Amino acid sequence: MPFVTRRRMVGIMPLAGGLLAPPRPGHAHSFPTRPVTIVVSQGPGSGSDISARLLAPTMAATLRQPVVVENRTAGGGLVAHQAIARGPADGYGVIFSSTAALLIQPAMNPAAQYGLDDFTPVASVVRSAFVVLVANTPAAPRSLGDLVALLRRTPSAYASAGVGTLTHLASEAMLRRAGVQANHIPYRGSGAALTDLMSGQVLFATDSMTAATPHIAGGRLRALAVTGAQREAALPDVPTLAEAGLPGPPIAVLAGLFAARATPPETLSVLSAAVDQALANPEVAARFAASQTDILREPREAFAQRLRDEAPFWRQLVRDLDLRVE
Repeated sequence: MPFVTRRRMVGIMPLAGGLLAPPRPGHAHSFPTRPVTIVVSQGPGSGSDISARLLAPTMAATLRQPVVVENRTAGGGLVAHQAIARGPADGYGVIFSSTAALLIQPAMNPAAQYGLDDFTPVASVVRSAFVVLVANTPAAPRSLGDLVALLRRTPSAYASAGVGTLTHLASEAMLRRAGVQANHIPYRGSGAALTDLMSGQVLFATDSMTAATPHIAGGRLRALAVTGAQREAALPDVPTLAEAGLPGPPIAVLAGLFAARATPPETLSVLSAAVDQALANPEVAARFAASQTDILREPREAFAQRLRDEAPFWRQLVRDLDLRVE
């Protein structure tokens, strides 16, 4: 199975600084002979930044070269993606990217002078589903069926972390599957959106497990459904959309490392093996589990095909919603 399912863990120790270096992958060519940079198009502390920094130490031990994480946030991440896509195809610069940046931004932002075909996957890293949420109050819907029935009867609103974010599009995908509508109220980030959800300013939201789990555990939010193919270990009693009566493809974020399209296969294989070593490291896996994130380990070709398969769904949704960054 490609997924490493997260489990509740406590007392996780920090990553050891003296990780033993496993043998380097056996390839005749000399890559790498100098540091490798993982570019992150989001700021420090973001999900992508945390994931990249979890990978870097073990990758460095495997590659026997420093692995540097560099945040480049200019242009909302467009500059970073274009730099990697147009830069040297030598494997020394790769980018940690995901569904939003690779599939959605190019579809809605004319300034994005890149697309999925400009990159080649180095390795899959995570696949994270969303959770449909309401306030944990007596008046709020107690099931996804209750939510859909209420939306059919009464005009209501939902919150998201912003226009064109996956929290926005995941809610819209769910609404279309249910055949109902709701007014979209965009916020600047999940924190503000979930705060207003908890206070009853909006009816529901769809957000990441990472953002939602503390509020669910604290009794402030109620989870009605998860959007993945299977139930979440942290929410074993919460059904999937399909189990709740809304069948369809899973809705989740795919993320991993990507290089420029013409990067040599031998170089990609070395980098991919280093990422796999990192994801197999128990301490790294524990850190991902603690952040409510599922590790995705699958061959590069399978990951590339998964992205190609999902691209039409997201692009069509962007067109249906007439989303465009001016």
